[in-house]
Amino acid sequence: MAALPIVLTLALLVVPAPAWVAPGTGLVTALLAGLLWFHTAPAELAGAFAAGMGTLVEVLGIIAGGILLSRVMDRGGAQQRIAGWLSAGGGPTVASALLMVSGVVPFLESVTGFGVSVMIGLPLLLSLGFTPVRAATLALLGLAVAPWGSMAPGTLLGSGIAGVSLLDLGLASGAFNVLAFAGSGAVAAVVAGRGAVELARRESASGAGESGPARSGRAGPPRAAYAVWIATGLVSGLALAGLVLGANLLLGTAVAGAVGSLLMSALWALVINRGRLGPTPWRALTPYLVLLVGTIAGQMVERFLLPGALGAVIGSPALWSTVGALSGIVVLSLDRDHRAGLPRETWRMWRGTAVPTGLYLLLGYAVSGGGLAQSLAGALTVLGAGYLFLVPWIGGLGGYITASNTGANSMFGGTQTASAHALGVDPLWVMASQNAAAGLGTLTSPARIELAYLLALSHQRADTPGPTVTRGNMLRVTMPYVLACILLWAVATMLWVPAAG
Repeated sequence: MAALPIVLTLALLVVPAPAWVAPGTGLVTALLAGLLWFHTAPAELAGAFAAGMGTLVEVLGIIAGGILLSRVMDRGGAQQRIAGWLSAGGGPTVASALLMVSGVVPFLESVTGFGVSVMIGLPLLLSLGFTPVRAATLALLGLAVAPWGSMAPGTLLGSGIAGVSLLDLGLASGAFNVLAFAGSGAVAAVVAGRGAVELARRESASGAGESGPARSGRAGPPRAAYAVWIATGLVSGLALAGLVLGANLLLGTAVAGAVGSLLMSALWALVINRGRLGPTPWRALTPYLVLLVGTIAGQMVERFLLPGALGAVIGSPALWSTVGALSGIVVLSLDRDHRAGLPRETWRMWRGTAVPTGLYLLLGYAVSGGGLAQSLAGALTVLGAGYLFLVPWIGGLGGYITASNTGANSMFGGTQTASAHALGVDPLWVMASQNAAAGLGTLTSPARIELAYLLALSHQRADTPGPTVTRGNMLRVTMPYVLACILLWAVATMLWVPAAG
């Protein structure tokens, strides 16, 4: 009964139905199971929802502001100007893909979180010349930095649940996440490399008509090319991992993702531009600067000066993405027709994305507050040391369901820590495994896939080359990567997590 809402939600994801059906059904099932089977007091269940309501409202607001900002930047032509500046006009290359996946998208996710990086990074990738499905896939791969998303509230929550310091959990999570960063770089390089080869062969075939070169272009890229792409991606991912770990140690966990990914963005931009960046397009960058500077400053105000409700509003990316969008309307001089179309576009995309996202968060609250998570933990710990193999799978499932590192740790963090104490192992490393896997699970969550799909779908044309943008085509790339990382983390957690001190 405890597993039924989760199993039912997963089963409904493969049924052709509106995006809200699976989480909505899971939510109703979890509520009924909590009240009727586990006899959870209604007041206790209501308390779980009340505790998470602030996060829910903020997430819905962040999605609205992020969508509005992405539409303003697209209609104002700013995406194309920024993309050309960063890539030196180089187009959809391996280097430009790694600039985004190891740099720009993780930086945006670290500062804003909750998928805003997809809303901003995906249009930038489209402007670089990537096809819609490749742009969506690359944007999702950049979410490997999720444990540090939005200045790491999920990691902070995990440290409190496990009773360890934020710095220690940040470093331990970073150690696990080395694999995720390296893997995302390697996969991104292959995705971009294959796209570049297809583009070159298509242009060659176009110039040669239907002659021999066009026919021979159907062969796949040479094996040597894959080796170069994978090696380049691994180096990029490992460099990002080293920078994030270093920033964790020197500057603290909250800013580690932002600092490390910002340095990687600068390094890749210098590599692409051969040590020299062209004139900075300040007008095009202004809305993003408002978002980033405002969010960072607002979160500092919230943390040190106004820790209450007012500070939470000032520090929320929801506020600053909206302010950035409004500033973009002025700075980018959007004409009347473009301004008139913004509310309708934003509402349509927000409704399709925010409703399922909100339902997944509510499902997480129902599972944790209704006694289902505790029941699952009690059943699983009878496995003894074998339970440790399941730790990252449970964390990944939480991220998959809630699309939030914070939501996943809220759902299963207490279960994982209680199990660690029952088994006599170090809760720090159990929580680190949970935290890293939860962050990576968000990468393939239905809410994130749906967001990327809706953003990319409007750019799909009948003559768009290569695979079309579908949810399945994105998952064919991202899901094997996520499952491979979690499997290796599961083995590591089972074999090397130390005993409690």
